[in-house]
Amino acid sequence: MTLPPTPAEQPTPAGPEPSRPGATPPGRRFDEALRRLAVPRRLTLRGVLRGLAAFAATMLIFAILIELLGASFPTAVEAVVDGAFGNEFNFGQTIMIASLLVATGLAAAIPFRAQLWNVGGEGQMWFGAFATIALALGLPEDMPSWQAVTILVLFAMLGGALWGLVPGLLKATINANEVITSLMMTFIAIELGTWAIDGIWPQGASNQTESVPANTIMPNVWEGTLVTVGAPLALVAAIVAWVIMNRTKLGFEIRAVGLNPDAARMNGMSVGKVAIVTFTLGGAFAGLAGAIFILGINSALPAGFSLNNFGYLGIAVALVARLNPAWMIPSAILFAGLRVGSDGLQAATGLSTTVGQILVGVFVILLLAFGLIRFSYPEAVR
Repeated sequence: MTLPPTPAEQPTPAGPEPSRPGATPPGRRFDEALRRLAVPRRLTLRGVLRGLAAFAATMLIFAILIELLGASFPTAVEAVVDGAFGNEFNFGQTIMIASLLVATGLAAAIPFRAQLWNVGGEGQMWFGAFATIALALGLPEDMPSWQAVTILVLFAMLGGALWGLVPGLLKATINANEVITSLMMTFIAIELGTWAIDGIWPQGASNQTESVPANTIMPNVWEGTLVTVGAPLALVAAIVAWVIMNRTKLGFEIRAVGLNPDAARMNGMSVGKVAIVTFTLGGAFAGLAGAIFILGINSALPAGFSLNNFGYLGIAVALVARLNPAWMIPSAILFAGLRVGSDGLQAATGLSTTVGQILVGVFVILLLAFGLIRFSYPEAVR
């Protein structure tokens, strides 16, 4: 006769492995990680030291490069600083470039927080600029300026949002790689802008589109400089993005999906919806950058617009800001200062302004090397 199995010999039923005594349940770990993620990262001594080390290494490489090119390093540094911050006019130029970088930085940061890689901010900005030109040239010239500017800014943001919607929608529906789709959309937008310059609205005298009517130009807000309404619009955009990411249910879902998509899905969140919304929001902010450039800086779309790489530089701005809209403004001013200041190199040292762009690239690489640019997600849910 076979004896019944003892309790120790009883087969263990299939199911989740019991938690160890004192272990935190996975759901609670996920909730705790989300709460930590919602708290803004504080500035630490280690972070400051890393930043100083990266800056010192950048200056060392810059000094070697300048000396090899036969120029004076102190003169070059002085030229960069004076070119960006030396007087009100130069500082105003830095502010306006920073306004563009704040907007394109937000275009990258919001999808990045959901671990979705929007590298198409350049194309979304281009299409926003294209939409601005298209509508501005058709508006009545007697329309009040504030009304015309408001309509054009909203239309540009809508255009950028539609351009960002495409990779987001493809990601949500067929899981298409968002890096490839957003990059391809950038190429299409640049070609569309080039067609506008050469064939749709050519100016003729110079290689750019027709200038927008006077009533569509953003008013100046700082006498003696070129600072226009575009600067406070970029500030408002950063505030709106911060509120969305930190004070709304949508922002909570974006952070949750970026933290752990599977856990977020198990908690009833739609990963596909987050992909669509983040790319649409990012595109809207990039479209704002296009409107600020046309209405607040240049009044036309020039052929060399793509050489500025504001959309791609916005990715570096977002990463240095740790994807936090509150830090986007100082990060943008830093990169704008390097970009605008490099224009003074040619006059002071005879060097090409390309040297300044090399300086920006070296600085970003060293920030990566020293760990200041990184994606930090709590390991509790890994």
